[in-house]
This record gives sequence, structure tokens and C-alpha cells, in this order.
Amino acid sequence: MMSSWDETKKRSQYHFDNRRFDPDQDRVVRLGFIQPCWDSELADIVANSRSATWRTRGAAGKIRPEEELAAEDYDLEREGYGADYVITNLNWAIPPVLQEIADRFALEDSMARIHVQMPGQVWNLHLDKLEKWNPDNPNSVLRVQIQLTDWESGQFWSYGNYCHSRWRAGEVTTFDWQNLPHATANASHHPRVTLQVTGVQTPATVQYLAQLANT
Repeated sequence: MMSSWDETKKRSQYHFDNRRFDPDQDRVVRLGFIQPCWDSELADIVANSRSATWRTRGAAGKIRPEEELAAEDYDLEREGYGADYVITNLNWAIPPVLQEIADRFALEDSMARIHVQMPGQVWNLHLDKLEKWNPDNPNSVLRVQIQLTDWESGQFWSYGNYCHSRWRAGEVTTFDWQNLPHATANASHHPRVTLQVTGVQTPATVQYLAQLANT
């Protein structure tokens, strides 16, 4: 049986040394800050989110090849999670105030979803496979996270050997998705809510990121 983890590691340039900390690799990239304007939407976002597994994490109509799903199931079973392990809650109903923010990034083939990671949920260590957005130029694919809630003790994102915490609502980050293994977990008493936007960069994207860097 093929392992998704083993296969994605082959194309990664990450060092995979648990005793090494490389500041050029083990990091999250801070893009800027967006002033929060979504507090009134948060309760409904959380209440209307639905649990997701690896198999059910994708957008409706986006069909993944069965061999890819089977490889992910294999890893989950091998690692002791089980194929039906709930990794997070998702909400695909993006409120207008957040859709406007997602649109600012001016990404082609844009996908926006809201991660509502509930206490006890873990998105286990993995490497993203976003090259499907632009196989001829994977470097053009961008994934950003906009934190919608302040950090709570017990919440973290793991980027290689760096553990990211203490964020504020409105923080915007990205990371080297092609190479960097990452995971996230919620061991706190509160949901962790994040807007994630993925797509292919355009000249307007580059312009907006330059503006965002000054915030």
C-alpha cells in the first residue's frame, strides 16, 4: 500500500531532522495584519461548522483520486488515528465580510474555507499537495491563513520544528507548503477559528501582499 506521507517526503527539500532548527525552513511567514471586523459572525461560524476527516475535508465537487485517499487512509491507520478520525470542523459558508477579505488576495481558482478546530481535534503531520492548482508552475500557488480568533493556551500550529502560538485575530500568514511538514492541534478550552484561502497568484496578488506587508 502506498503512503501519502512517504511519497510527499520524496519531493520535499525539508531537512526532517528533529534535532535541527533551521530558521530558513522551520518557520511561518507573517504577511501582515487585517483589522478584525467579523466578531458578530463568529458564533454562527462555529455553530454551523461540521466535522471533517481527511476524506471529507475537500470542497463539494472537488473529487480526489481514490488512490490518493487510500494512501492517506493508510497513513492514518498506520499511525493509530484511524481513517475516520475527525481532524477539524469546516465551514464552507463564507460570510460576506470574510469573502471580501478573501477576494483581496486576487487569487485565480480561489478556494476559501473556515477551519473551526474544536478542542481535542488534531490535524496530523503532513505535507500539502497544492500543485494540483497549477501543475506547470507550483511556485505560483499560495495558501494563506487569516486568524479569526486570538490564540488560547493549548492551541498551536507546527511548522517543521517550529511551534507557532500567541497569534492575534487578524494575523495573516503563509508557509512553504511544497516542503514544510506541518500540523495543528487544539488542546485548549475554546475553538480555534481560521479563514484559509488558496489559489494561484496574479499580479494583483503581488500588489496586495506588498500593501499587506505594511500593516
